[in-house]
Amino acid sequence: MNRIFIVDDDIKILKSLEEILSKNGYTVESAKSPQEFLDKIQDVPPAAAIIDIFYGYNQMDGEELIQIIQDQFPGVQCIVMSGESDIQKTLSCLKHGALDFLEKPVSLPRLLTSVKNAVELYNTKSTVQARCKILGESRLIKNVIQRIKKLALLNESILIYGESGTGKELAAENLHLFSSRFSNTLFRVNCTALNSNIIESELFGHKKGSFSGADRDKKGYFELADKSSLFIDEIGDFNLNLQSKILRVLQEKKITRVGDAAEINLDTRYIFATHHNLEKMIEEKLFRQDLYFRLSTFTITMPPLRDRLEDIDILAPHFLDSFLKENNLRFKEFSESALDKLKQYQYPGNVRELIKIIKNAAYFCSGGMIAPEDIEFKAENETANIWELTRDMTLVESKNYFEKQLISKRLKIHSGNIEKTAESLGMLRTNLYRKFRQLSISKD
Repeated sequence: MNRIFIVDDDIKILKSLEEILSKNGYTVESAKSPQEFLDKIQDVPPAAAIIDIFYGYNQMDGEELIQIIQDQFPGVQCIVMSGESDIQKTLSCLKHGALDFLEKPVSLPRLLTSVKNAVELYNTKSTVQARCKILGESRLIKNVIQRIKKLALLNESILIYGESGTGKELAAENLHLFSSRFSNTLFRVNCTALNSNIIESELFGHKKGSFSGADRDKKGYFELADKSSLFIDEIGDFNLNLQSKILRVLQEKKITRVGDAAEINLDTRYIFATHHNLEKMIEEKLFRQDLYFRLSTFTITMPPLRDRLEDIDILAPHFLDSFLKENNLRFKEFSESALDKLKQYQYPGNVRELIKIIKNAAYFCSGGMIAPEDIEFKAENETANIWELTRDMTLVESKNYFEKQLISKRLKIHSGNIEKTAESLGMLRTNLYRKFRQLSISKD
């Protein structure tokens, strides 16, 4: 995209810049006020906006406009125009996300270089972000996507909650790719995959000779991720000693390698994830409360697939197409009844389990149309699945969960008929209605 917007209340400047940029191959539009600009870009935001800092009485200034753009249209690259006397305001705009500034009167070479850089950055980020898209149209997943894009603008640590298989790593990738650090590598650490005897060395690095086998200096993940982002999965699996060292890193933004005394300053954006109930772990003295407060300032919760089953209409064809292409298999598609069947399961393994089911259905289906009979759910694992879902719940929470699942399934079997559902459960209708309210069960 090469669409540029100019925002200035000086008509002469607008016309001059429009003419120059149009001659250099850009699609140019203009607005005489910040509000006019915001009204015009609602449907199709531009690649870049050249924004004057000051406008008429009772209007927002350029700094306020940039903050709105960063909030509502984070992909748009902003270039500030200012006079020499506006230097403090200009610096504030840069702090709030402006890419560059042009001093008035605007130099032609400087203008073209700045706009070229802005458009290239916009297009590069758009291409990269398109490769790592969170799929779904449900309200839950749209809220997650919106929250990720907003939090990506911060350099603060983020904590991602979610059951196994909900896409916590995908959320971390999106946080990184929508941030200003997107051009650098996102480093990943899965705590459960690291040997407990070497995990501190893997994270902090070590100095040669610091322990048996340390035959050279080594950078750890914290140091490797300097100027980029570091994703640490399953932070709840760290022991208390390591938790205290993580807290120090977050507070002081520096590390010390194992066996070394020198401190290393870092500029790293940390993203943590867990499927554990950290508040419960604090009560059990398994997780530091001070670290929890530090981590949980900004959080993202990835919803389980069972709470957004409508997204299967988008997810299933996508995963099917990917599997077929990766294995050079002929084209296949889901029948409507097969998609309906996929939406009737609860997926204790979440999206990861959906992918497994789709791969089996696609490979063993003999024709080009995947039918309901081609889809197999592992009913024999249901007991294990219930344990997986309820292992961090209290007895009351587990009981409520089971009751909600049972009543919801019976209600579906009887097509929403309250009388038949109550009869099958051996309940009075009045008691069933009370359960609807108590367990937040929809009767639709």
